[in-house]
Amino acid sequence: MKNYLIILFLIVLIILTSLVKTSTRDLEAKIFTNQEEIKILSDEKDLILLEYIFLSSPERLFEFKKTFFKENLMSINLNKLIFLKNYEQK
Repeated sequence: MKNYLIILFLIVLIILTSLVKTSTRDLEAKIFTNQEEIKILSDEKDLILLEYIFLSSPERLFEFKKTFFKENLMSINLNKLIFLKNYEQK
C-alpha cells in the first residue's frame, strides 16, 4: 500500500510540474510579445519625435522653403480667408 501512495504522489507531482511548466511557457510567450510591441512602439515614438523636432525648427522650415519653393512666397492674413461650404440641397 505504501508503494501505491508513493507512485500516486510521484504521478501527481509530474502532472503538476507539467502544468506549471506549460503555464510558464505561455506567460513567457506573452511577455516576449509585449516586449516586442514595446520596442516597435518606442521606435515609432522616436521617429515621430525626430520628425517633430526636424520640422518644427524655424531654420529648417526656411531651408525647406528655399529648396522646394523656388518662387517667392508671400504671407497672407488669416482673416482674409473665406471658407466655402457645400450644402447639399434636399
